Amino acid sequence: MLRTFFRIEMARAPVVLSIGVAFACALIAGCQPVLDQSQQAEVLPPLTLDPQEEIVDQSNWPGWRGLRSSGISAAVNVPVTWTTSQGVRWRVEVPGEGNSSPVVWEDSILFTTSVSEEEGTRIMLLCFDREKGSIKWKTELGLTAASTHPKNGYASASVTTNGEAIFTFAGFAGLYCHDLAGNQRWHVPLRELEHRWGTAASPVLYRNLVIQLCDYSGDSFLTALDQQTGSTVWRTRRDSHGGWSTPVVVRAKHDDGERDELIVNGTGTSDAGGGFVIAYDPVSGEEFWRLQGTTDTVCPTIMVGGGMVYSTSGRNGSIIAIRPGGTGDVTGEHVWKIRRGGAYVPTGVVYRNRVYTINDGGTLACHNAGSGELIWRERLGGNYTASLIAAAGKIYATSQFGAIHVVAANDEFEHLATNEMNEDCLATPAISRGEMFIRTTGHLYCIAAKDPVAKAHEEPTDEPTPASTSSSPSPSDGQRATLADMP
Repeated sequence: MLRTFFRIEMARAPVVLSIGVAFACALIAGCQPVLDQSQQAEVLPPLTLDPQEEIVDQSNWPGWRGLRSSGISAAVNVPVTWTTSQGVRWRVEVPGEGNSSPVVWEDSILFTTSVSEEEGTRIMLLCFDREKGSIKWKTELGLTAASTHPKNGYASASVTTNGEAIFTFAGFAGLYCHDLAGNQRWHVPLRELEHRWGTAASPVLYRNLVIQLCDYSGDSFLTALDQQTGSTVWRTRRDSHGGWSTPVVVRAKHDDGERDELIVNGTGTSDAGGGFVIAYDPVSGEEFWRLQGTTDTVCPTIMVGGGMVYSTSGRNGSIIAIRPGGTGDVTGEHVWKIRRGGAYVPTGVVYRNRVYTINDGGTLACHNAGSGELIWRERLGGNYTASLIAAAGKIYATSQFGAIHVVAANDEFEHLATNEMNEDCLATPAISRGEMFIRTTGHLYCIAAKDPVAKAHEEPTDEPTPASTSSSPSPSDGQRATLADMP
């Protein structure tokens, strides 16, 4: 009887095992991103130099994610390892709160901060001296009483500059233009842009225009203003109830010629098919084409490289490779598409024929830019808000808790370093002339490959210029800076 039982059970075992293996394989397959390739998809070889790195003059980092919003620097001698005391040229305390990323133009470092007042929250534009780290000048922008997400805050949009003027989007408070000494040239209120998660899109410069995305809970729009006067050149309505992506301008082949396209990643929508990537004419604001497939809430900026643009959205949304230059609804005409793997907040980087993405949970992935095929995927750990940047054959990934990982931009995963800033860091670092500028929640750092001496400027030694509105000393440790506290 016992022998009979064992014979029956042993006979059943292969069947049960086969069913279990099949079920496990189905689960694994269901969790893997599905790659959909068109006939245009092709495997691209790795490059030793990105076309962006061949641009001669890249001494400045003029706006969100640097030149052309690419996240790429042509610098060669870029820091790889450092601490908060080793490899630091200087460190300065930053008053107020904000996640806007540093922008570098010649000897100036620019970004915004917000300080609390009785009437509301005041947005400030700050300018730091590149050589010393001290505040050169500061100027007040408007008050905001709008809603925002605690992680977003009121000073998330990065400024942009052409070396003649500085353009700052302060959300509810409007769009501002200042000269390089901090003197206001004009201010346009735009509209009371109310959204429960705030605003974050940075201004974009094109010819004589400054272009601003204004997606919010009301009648969203995209607008272009004259850089000199602030007068409206065009305004285009957008069917979107929220968006935090910064537009990008790309050069696209169209018919027998070429044209410039202004591309916005995603629309806030309740449509079951998802939001749209939309390309506009930057001269007139007219729509060129649209492609459906983003998630409802889109923060990442469109990535550009090799004649294609790449859309990511999340949480765990799609990654879509698109060849610009189309007309009308081009949904389904992607070069390749991965159904899952897109980031909710961080923008990736297209670098040397590879698409690098990092999701909010710290998974860094490398895909072939031409085919979408996965080359490697590794978990760095931590949570991520800042976007990826690339330089000198390396990818820099900044975690929310201040760990900056350096990874080789190769087809074999190689982790080179982890640099701890010991503070939260939601802003994307900037690279200029081989130096890296990192904004944490409380400080601004200048990291250099050749200068191991740290110079702390907790109280700037230089007096602010007349554009400043206060000369009170810095607040004591543990206190939040108010407008009166600012140096």
